[in-house]
Amino acid sequence: MGPSLLAQSKVYVANLMPPGARVALLTFAEFGFMFHLFLLGLQIDTSLVKSIGRKAVVIALTGTIIPLVFGVAAYKIVERAHPSEHAVALLVLITTNASTPFIDITGLLYEINILNSEIGRFASSISLVSDACVWFLAFIVKNIGAALKYSPTEPLSIIALVVGYYCFLLFLMRPLVIWIDSFTPKNRPIGENHLMAILCIVLVNGFLAEYIGEDARFGAFVLGLSLPNGPTLGAVMIQKLEVLCTGLLLPIYCATSGFKTKLSSIANMSAAKTELIIFAGYFGKFIGTILPSISFKIPFKESLTLTLIMCCKGVMEITTYSAWHDAQMITTQTYTLLLVSMIIITGLATIFIHHLYDPSTRYMVDTRRTVTNSAQNSDLRMLVCIHSEENVSSFTNLIEVSNPTKENPIFVCVLQLVEITGRAASILVKLDKQNNLLASNLDYSGQISNAFDHYENYSEGSVKIQNFKAIAPCASMHDDICTLAVDQKTSIIIVPFHKTWAIDGTAEANIPFLRSINKNVLKKAPCSIGVLVDRGKVGGNLSILTGNSSYLIAMLFIGGADDREALAYSIRMAGHPNVSLTVVQLIALGYNMSSYQNNLDKEAMDELWASINGNQKIKHEKESVRHGADTTQVIQKMANNFDLVIVGRYHEPHSPVTLGLREWSECPELGVLGDMLASSSFRFSVLVVQHNNPE
Repeated sequence: MGPSLLAQSKVYVANLMPPGARVALLTFAEFGFMFHLFLLGLQIDTSLVKSIGRKAVVIALTGTIIPLVFGVAAYKIVERAHPSEHAVALLVLITTNASTPFIDITGLLYEINILNSEIGRFASSISLVSDACVWFLAFIVKNIGAALKYSPTEPLSIIALVVGYYCFLLFLMRPLVIWIDSFTPKNRPIGENHLMAILCIVLVNGFLAEYIGEDARFGAFVLGLSLPNGPTLGAVMIQKLEVLCTGLLLPIYCATSGFKTKLSSIANMSAAKTELIIFAGYFGKFIGTILPSISFKIPFKESLTLTLIMCCKGVMEITTYSAWHDAQMITTQTYTLLLVSMIIITGLATIFIHHLYDPSTRYMVDTRRTVTNSAQNSDLRMLVCIHSEENVSSFTNLIEVSNPTKENPIFVCVLQLVEITGRAASILVKLDKQNNLLASNLDYSGQISNAFDHYENYSEGSVKIQNFKAIAPCASMHDDICTLAVDQKTSIIIVPFHKTWAIDGTAEANIPFLRSINKNVLKKAPCSIGVLVDRGKVGGNLSILTGNSSYLIAMLFIGGADDREALAYSIRMAGHPNVSLTVVQLIALGYNMSSYQNNLDKEAMDELWASINGNQKIKHEKESVRHGADTTQVIQKMANNFDLVIVGRYHEPHSPVTLGLREWSECPELGVLGDMLASSSFRFSVLVVQHNNPE
């Protein structure tokens, strides 16, 4: 399908466009692609190099060396049978075929939503090492070719020029861009004039690279890689240029690269010989990746997935093939075979990867943990997810409400959620108190960590804080959350609601990024989960909990696993000296749940009565209801009497308690009552709790 479409596009455009216009389009597209690579380099965090382990290095080296060995062996066999006039072209082919470009691999992982999975991060590290090895090898091969073609001393002058160029890039252009960016006020986007100045520097860098014999596109990538990806420079440039470069110019560049193919050139015996060498490289890549993966005791299914990922190629390969074809280092026949092979193998590998690997299986099979299963006076482990600084006060208050003590401290993992921009590698990292690895990238990151560290100090040993940061695509951010919950053995995950409210109760912001994450976490969480709808009461001053004022909590109990989990959490909160709890049990007239659920609900109520015994701060009220309207009236009476209302997410769909309430659902992921409490104009905050196994 791919080669056919490229060929049809080539013929069609060639018939319609005059030669001059075709050249102009090609030049325009190549400039766009150069800016695209600059943006990609800008998105990569160089701290990734520090996290590369021994396994990644070994697999990268074997996955690079073995394809070279197989390719050279195939080349020798072919040359012995049928000597070729294009020996240099075939050697260049072998070298390029051994590569696994980092940008292509991270782009593929981003598209199939496994960029921040365990295999995704491992593949990113391997491709980074492999890319560096092949670039160095290609540099050597290129200079050996120059030595053979011109004179033995020719490579020395080339090496001197290349080294001088990269020194110029790192010690003049990079500081110049950073200096221009320094004129931008803190937490403000970069100005248009400054942006244009930086783009001009990228253009000058490209011309210099071409002048000394380097590829302008690779030079732009290195320049972007050397720059800090901060909130002013990186994010704004990506926002302004990504649509133009990635959405428009990149497809044009790929199409113009297809114009250079010639399918008729591969219909002869010499094409079969070249294809044998190409196939040997892919087979070597397969063997060189899967064998060391298995030897490192990586499960076979994951080893096979990793191997297929490493065999994939993409836009960086296209630009490499195109550049070497333009330099007449490879023939049109070789260029066509490389593109056709790449399209077929990458397409098939992607299909198999989809069917082989599901990152959620790692945490779905783990033993499920809940607040209910944790003993009432035992340590509680929580994972709280933070999107912005506005979440800090509400979450620290919720932790405090959860009744931490020195005898039974609460262990809290604070995970900062940062949506990845574009297709850079994802990161899940623990933030060290003394050396915050990523605080320099986003200003508020260090502030959030410091706020929770101060709260830990304030708690005097009753709360233990660990700070983490996840930078990942929205579609797979839940993988980081669930994986961390498994690793840290947490009993409950708390996530912020996607809406925020002003002091007067009016809606202030809507964050679709958070809503998408919350939906995925609710589906796949390995433990219980709570969605915190903060309306300012929970986000008040800590003195409301540590002073003499009482903090009023209500829990609506209808029945079911989610309500029992919410009740268990509420009873735990009631142990705090400044918390008063009222459990309102809604009883549906003329409706009976299953005997199994009734027995479990009765056990939960017995635990509540055991907690009430001698405790004046816990109350139990019963309300009989016939339909949803009665339920609404009961909740309306609570409107101004509580600071926080806790409710389970799922309830029996045919229960009279919720009859008629589902038709007006705005946020169905919160359940019927949770949606009503979150969508209405109540002043209290809401915590919607889901047991780990949704019913």
